Amino acid sequence: MRSLVIASAILLSLAVVEAGNQTITVSGITACNKRRVQAEVTLWEQGNEKLASMMSSKEGFFEIRGSEDEKNSFNPYLIITHTCNVKKKGCKRTSRYPIPRKYIGGRYEMTYVSLDIVVKRDKEKC
Repeated sequence: MRSLVIASAILLSLAVVEAGNQTITVSGITACNKRRVQAEVTLWEQGNEKLASMMSSKEGFFEIRGSEDEKNSFNPYLIITHTCNVKKKGCKRTSRYPIPRKYIGGRYEMTYVSLDIVVKRDKEKC
């Protein structure tokens, strides 16, 4: 009986610890002007905490996964750093993509990510 109580307590504590761990997997293909391109893909958590980083393949494919031990809210987003439609050669542009909350704990398939679309919050650095 005592070992049953101890085993139950261990399983309960593992469940509590696991409940705070949230994950997200994001995949897609980076493209510029209808051509697949290589780009740096970084998964961040709100508050500027880097979860994972990678280069997409030469064909633009990426799959990135991250997890965070968040008890309250997990607000991940992607930053893609690339050279698509930059103003000057040698410059890089960063584009931010929010991840909808409904995909947390699962997979967010972005399909084609059109980097040629410049939005207000994009930043260019030379």
